[in-house]
Order: sequence, then C-alpha cells, then structure tokens
Amino acid sequence: MAYTPDPASEPVPQRTNGHAVTALVLGILALVLAFIPLVNVVSFVLGPLAIIFGIVGLVAGRRRGTGKGMSIAGIVMGALALVIGIVMYVLVFNVASEACEDEGYSGNVEECLEELQSELPDSDNG
Repeated sequence: MAYTPDPASEPVPQRTNGHAVTALVLGILALVLAFIPLVNVVSFVLGPLAIIFGIVGLVAGRRRGTGKGMSIAGIVMGALALVIGIVMYVLVFNVASEACEDEGYSGNVEECLEELQSELPDSDNG
C-alpha cells in the first residue's frame, strides 16, 4: 500500500512580484555604480529603470498583495543613484577645473585635461 501525503502538508508556493525584484536589483546596481567616477554613467540608465519598475511593481503589488517593500526600496535606490551620480559628476568636474586653474589654463577644460594627460609619464614604458 502506497503512502499518500496529506494535501494540507504540501508547501504553498510563494507569490512573487517580478517587477519589484527587478526594481530592487536595478536599484542596488545603480547605487553601487553611482560611486565609481567613470562607470557612473550606467547609473543614469539603471536608476530611472529601477524607478519605473518600482512604480509598476507597486501597481501590480496592489493587485497581488506582494512586493511593496521591494518596489519602494528599488524606487528609493534608483532615485539616490541618480542624485549621487549627478553629485559625483559635479565633484569630478570641479576637481578637473581646479587642476586646470592650478596649471594656469583658463580656457576649455577638455583641452586642459588633454594637455595634462600628455604630460603624464607613459605607463607602457614600464
């Protein structure tokens, strides 16, 4: 005689909100990448995507009753990533401008940075 388990003891599958999870993951990635000076360009793409997926996750979560916290976290982290990315760009630009002024350049910052870069020793020569 075969044993049949009680139907009540079967685990109930958890319902998840894919948009909320996506918002959370994109928000985390955008926030981490926002602190890296040249890579933070990616946070300007991932941040708004996290916000959009977070909003969609909130709307879908109302119907399903899941993912509200993850959606809100994704929205907040996406917004923070945008703010931090902007602040990092302003800081890098100010530092570059100050370096150019210290070297006596008063014109275009791009020309100044190219000139300063050409003065650096080559790393190819060892």
